Amino acid sequence: MNKESILNLAKKRVVVFDGGMGSTVVSLGLPEGECPESWNLNHSEVIENIHQKYLEVGADVTETNTFGASRLRLASFGYEDQVEKINVRAVEIAKKVCPEEKFVAGDIGPCGGFLKPVGKFSLEELEESFLEQAKALTQAKVDFFSIETMYDLREALAVIKAVKTVSDLPIFASMTFDKKPKGYSTMMGNTISECATELKKAGADVIGANCTLGSEGMIGLAEELRKSTDLPIIIQPNAGKPELVQGKLVYPQDVRGFAEDIKIMVEAGANFVGGCCGTTPEFIREIHKRLFG
Repeated sequence: MNKESILNLAKKRVVVFDGGMGSTVVSLGLPEGECPESWNLNHSEVIENIHQKYLEVGADVTETNTFGASRLRLASFGYEDQVEKINVRAVEIAKKVCPEEKFVAGDIGPCGGFLKPVGKFSLEELEESFLEQAKALTQAKVDFFSIETMYDLREALAVIKAVKTVSDLPIFASMTFDKKPKGYSTMMGNTISECATELKKAGADVIGANCTLGSEGMIGLAEELRKSTDLPIIIQPNAGKPELVQGKLVYPQDVRGFAEDIKIMVEAGANFVGGCCGTTPEFIREIHKRLFG
């Protein structure tokens, strides 16, 4: 039996993604300076348990622990020669606990640097790095791709191009915006309308926003994004702005307030919702409860 497409499911109801992966791994003991994606190889049982908990509390989708698993980003930890191994293992771990009716998204985050002239990377280097990662995730049979936390529209478009070279699976593309005096824009100055137009033109099936902002700050963003596109949209806020407490990052957002904000964004037209940094299975449980009773 063929699994229903994630896009078809969203035509019937709101689809719930999981919450934070990186922040959860840190809370479980990832040492400072260690590669989160290396835990796919060295602590697979921890990653498996994170996926399982999100799925058990109502997430329809769990995203692979591959946010920083492109060659350019792994190079900063000395893992650049293990791109395929890390990505394939990540998918295996997620698929092991994912029920047939739910989905494993191949997660791809930014390279960790900047494109020229601001940074040192060329567009060709980015495309080559993301192509390698996309090939590995495709080989491991993810259900679709989740491109997220993109702060440079050019980089997001490079990932979409790489994915479309090796796969015809659905592509979700999320930028990360901050609210500035002139409105919402990325770190590189890309506006919501610019991103919506260009991401659709490049072939994204779903577009959205994640990270940087807490749930309250994303309500207006979701409303503006809905007005800027006819594509389905995905919203994944942080659990508030992180605060440094006794040397540790703490996310102040309360679970109920977060879920209530998510419900408002669904009413504003969000088709896919979940959490980003600082969110835990408790956040996803509360979202599911608010949306489905």
